[in-house]
Amino acid sequence: MGKNSAIESLSKLIANTIVHKLLVEKTTRPESTSYLESEEVEYRSQAEKKSRLFNWNEKDIDIIKEETLKKINNKFKNKYTDVQISKEEIRKLIDEEIGQVIKTNK
Repeated sequence: MGKNSAIESLSKLIANTIVHKLLVEKTTRPESTSYLESEEVEYRSQAEKKSRLFNWNEKDIDIIKEETLKKINNKFKNKYTDVQISKEEIRKLIDEEIGQVIKTNK
């Protein structure tokens, strides 16, 4: 797997982690919480494993952030239209999640 496809895959995993994290906070169905939390944990675990495949420089991380943002926006635009999340909150969560996932490399 090349670095570009790893970036694509990693950004998808991080986006899914964040989407599930946000859905846990916003759900009106308490019975869904356990499932959403387990999905969040699973996506994060996969992202951590994928992040260990390469060394990431600042340019790579910027690309991952932008790709992740696009994927999250697309998910909420197409699948979760009833959930409203501010762009600032999404960017903050992306920074936190990438910091957590990529820092496990070091």
